[in-house]
Amino acid sequence: MTYRIETTDPITGTSLKQLMGMPYVVESSADEDLVIYFESEHNRDIYLKNPDQHELEHYNSHPGSPRSD
Repeated sequence: MTYRIETTDPITGTSLKQLMGMPYVVESSADEDLVIYFESEHNRDIYLKNPDQHELEHYNSHPGSPRSD
């Protein structure tokens, strides 16, 4: 299992320096998990409505359906 972390909010493009307490989602597939952090709950909610509409800064693809933890 590979774990990856995206620290750039895909809604605003802001690179997050501090991750503790920030909202996030986890996208999973059989081989990998991708944790995506957001500046706000609002941005996370926008993302969850249509994840494929938002490009990731450091990764070319979404590994699977997102889930909020």
